[in-house]
Amino acid sequence: MNGRFCFVLYVSLLWLAPQHSVAQCDPFFQQPLSARPANYDIRVTLDDRSKTLTATQTIRFTNTSPEPIQELRMYLYFNAFRNTESSFLKGTSQIFGQGFTDREPNEWGWITVDRIEREGGADLSPNKRYVQPDDGNIADQSVLEVPLDKPLLPGETGVFQLNWHAQVPKTIARAGYSQDFYLLCHWFPQLGVFEQNLAGQWGWNCHQFFRTTEFYADFGVYDVHITTDSKFVLGASGCMLSEKNNGDGTTTRHYHVEDVIDFAWSVYPRFTVQEDRWRDVQIRLLIAPEHAALGPRYRHALKFALEYLDRHVGKYPYPSITVVDPPFHGLRSGLMEYPTLITVGTFYGMPQGIRTMESLVVHEFVHQYFMGMVASNEKEEAWLDEGFVTYFEDRIIDAAFGEKHALVDLFGYQFDNRELTRLEYTTMANPREGTVARPGWYFTDTNFKALIYSKTATTLRTVQALIGEEKMDDLLRTYFARWKFKHPKGRDFMAVLQEELLRGPDTVLARQVYGLVEKSIYQALVLDYAVVRITNEILPATQGVFAEDVPTAMRGSQLLSKVEVQRKGDWVFPVDVLVTFEDGSTQTLHWSGEEGAKVFRFEGGMKVISAQLDPQRKIGLDVDLNNNSLTLQPETAPLWKYAAKSLFWIQNIMQTISFLV
Repeated sequence: MNGRFCFVLYVSLLWLAPQHSVAQCDPFFQQPLSARPANYDIRVTLDDRSKTLTATQTIRFTNTSPEPIQELRMYLYFNAFRNTESSFLKGTSQIFGQGFTDREPNEWGWITVDRIEREGGADLSPNKRYVQPDDGNIADQSVLEVPLDKPLLPGETGVFQLNWHAQVPKTIARAGYSQDFYLLCHWFPQLGVFEQNLAGQWGWNCHQFFRTTEFYADFGVYDVHITTDSKFVLGASGCMLSEKNNGDGTTTRHYHVEDVIDFAWSVYPRFTVQEDRWRDVQIRLLIAPEHAALGPRYRHALKFALEYLDRHVGKYPYPSITVVDPPFHGLRSGLMEYPTLITVGTFYGMPQGIRTMESLVVHEFVHQYFMGMVASNEKEEAWLDEGFVTYFEDRIIDAAFGEKHALVDLFGYQFDNRELTRLEYTTMANPREGTVARPGWYFTDTNFKALIYSKTATTLRTVQALIGEEKMDDLLRTYFARWKFKHPKGRDFMAVLQEELLRGPDTVLARQVYGLVEKSIYQALVLDYAVVRITNEILPATQGVFAEDVPTAMRGSQLLSKVEVQRKGDWVFPVDVLVTFEDGSTQTLHWSGEEGAKVFRFEGGMKVISAQLDPQRKIGLDVDLNNNSLTLQPETAPLWKYAAKSLFWIQNIMQTISFLV
């Protein structure tokens, strides 16, 4: 099929910005947006020959809890790529479909804290140790514990000086290098979050690094000086404040960003730099030269997303957003999100009618809101980020390019983002495999995306269909405004959901919608309704012998039509049934869904020719739409039944193309 693609050739590129341009932080960063308990000043040097980092780092950490803190816990993510016995790599021989075991020693990655001192106190290094709070795997060194010489009291700020060095891994998953392309993400010693757990106990939330977990850290200010070979074009979180040529073939660039939970950067000597603006936000696209003609497509989708989220969710509060499009050999670093920096991915000559690259840049940007600003715990409750992001990705792409053909519009074949999202959940081998609301390390590699991303997004889309887009926007704006920069948990979203739903007059619907979300996220039920039978039977005229005291109305032959529906799943939710009669008239009935099977009877009227459950397609969580309708006139059967089956195969093709999502 690729031979039939009409590849788009651009005769010229949009204007290119010089790589030494400096983003201005004004008028941003004038007022704190978060509590800023964890602040980092880092000076790091990348040695391109040895693929190593050497750094000094200052952490200023304020104890915002009512409890004294006895130790620090910090992530050392690079150690996940140290050997095959780390909790991240153990139990698999492939990541993203590629093996990683046949490596030279210097192609593995690791990070070592050489020294950590407390300002005005002792050297804390001798007592540091690796801990494994989640699986007890002593080979895992992704969490470091450092006992303090004296407790850090409530309200007190501790200043800690670190010297550390790291071996950058050859890329296995996102972090690392591929030839002369680098993505430095989760690259420095970073504190976990000191907070209350669900039982009300204070402690460090600092989990090990697993394949099915992402990241969780606290808000702060980052001031980072990065020294590299001068050949490199560099992109990083925040604003570049200065750039200095050191006279020895290296350049030091100074970056600054505030009220974020992380900092990432990327270098590559052949990046083409394309710049743009949306209002007062600088857009900086670092794109592989072979993809440069596709840059306008990225920028258009990104600006549309900025506008859409500003209108439907809230303001983007940062001065910049940097987009990194890796070269093909570095694609395993693509499709990931970091504060004010995202990585994407595409292929040379991507046809205009396939918009996976637009969908991906929108998806990663929406993370700035739910991973970045709301900053829920991606390790314990990933659905609060990935599910919400996928929901808005679907809305934005469909709004930008049109429902029913937003994602693919090629050779007459059309489908949109939300159709693909729904299919990722409904085509699971076992939708009862487990609940959505579980820590990431309880998921398998195969069911994580279907449940966390797609089931959650389909749930939110179902809520929108039931209560309307305007009320859905009010609900999500309230959640975002109340919880941005505060690390909400699932119960906090459920409280906002309940509050917003009960503001309306229809409390019956409100309770039903709240129950639908609760069941979808916290239970492993399956919703599946089916129309199983339609019959039209001519009953005979009245006949027989009747007692004199039994009044009997004489009648002629009469039509009795029946529609039988069944609840095949264990999830009960009310549903409408649209019945169409021979003369074209229709009747909409309401079924509570409580019975395992129900028969609707129609006497003395026209023949029933078709019946459809959920005719307005509000309940996207129904796992099999193919059985939602039945007709006695096959030639008029709705084509969507066959399209849905085709989408399953298209889905697999698109997942292969966008395998890093």
